[in-house]
Amino acid sequence: MTVVFSAVSPHLILMTVDSAIARDFENRREYTTGRKAFFFCGVGCVTTWGTRDHNRIGRFLDNQNVSPDSHSVTDLAALVKHYLDKEYRPHELNLDDVGYHIAGFDQEGRPRLFHIFWGFDRPRPPEQAHRKYEKYDHTPSAGNIMFLYNGRNDLVEVVVHTLLKQVYAGQETRFNLETPIGLASFGDFVVRFAAELTPEVGPPFLTYLISPRNEAEWIKNDTFCPVSREKVVSKLKKLGYEV
Repeated sequence: MTVVFSAVSPHLILMTVDSAIARDFENRREYTTGRKAFFFCGVGCVTTWGTRDHNRIGRFLDNQNVSPDSHSVTDLAALVKHYLDKEYRPHELNLDDVGYHIAGFDQEGRPRLFHIFWGFDRPRPPEQAHRKYEKYDHTPSAGNIMFLYNGRNDLVEVVVHTLLKQVYAGQETRFNLETPIGLASFGDFVVRFAAELTPEVGPPFLTYLISPRNEAEWIKNDTFCPVSREKVVSKLKKLGYEV
């Protein structure tokens, strides 16, 4: 399992992933690390959660020559859906849930966010008896922020709902989600929180900061300590943000 966390705002997209990979043997489980995020400059970013068996989305996308001259973020989402439905076909392999977040700014400068997956809805409705292929458009309405998280949804939901409850109650918090720094720091906190509770989530933690030009800077955190404010500020400044 894993945690992928995406936060889409009018002026910044954040996508954070952990790197833990579980390998199950007859009488034990071991953990290693692997890549779960794939960024395409000028187009957008794809992150993956769920089963790793035969999941070669990175190799597939690398062979598609994705570029801003020929692709938009919606085209990127279409490629991911094609891969899942037509190339990967996890239902034929009797695999567990697997999915992808796709995010970027479209040609009109709007932040877009899609979730494409094979599996059950989260939370799973009582009447949903079978896994399905699905594509959800989670693009936020104008001026709003959208959070999307998968993998260990249960752990992330605790953090997100607790913070939002504090905000709505007018309480002070350590994360100002209306600022790029606060948003970036919150993504790092979410995955570290989950990793403190389970080895299914683990470092290094990678956070991609994506500007409206679909340019990105990424922050790598190899520890369970908070990523430094100075590092976040430095990356945002490289993208042209005034912080």
